[in-house]
Amino acid sequence: MKDQDAEIKKKIKDFIIETFMFGQGSLRDDEPLFASGIIDSLGFIKLLAFIQETFHVLIEMNEVTMEKFNTPNDIAGIIMAKSGKTP
Repeated sequence: MKDQDAEIKKKIKDFIIETFMFGQGSLRDDEPLFASGIIDSLGFIKLLAFIQETFHVLIEMNEVTMEKFNTPNDIAGIIMAKSGKTP
């Protein structure tokens, strides 16, 4: 499962770097995406769409909070839980 968790984080970070950081720099697994200004509210919508399309998981409206999607680690945890896997 660790390989799968690492692969999910890589896809998330690659998407964020390409989409919001113009392909520049790197991203830590514990990088606070909102506090650092990498993602704003409109970017959050793009990120949610990417997650649902790429990982085939449905994110319910009551699950949509910036706290739950704060870092690549948080996002990977949600995807793993929604997929019925644990890291």
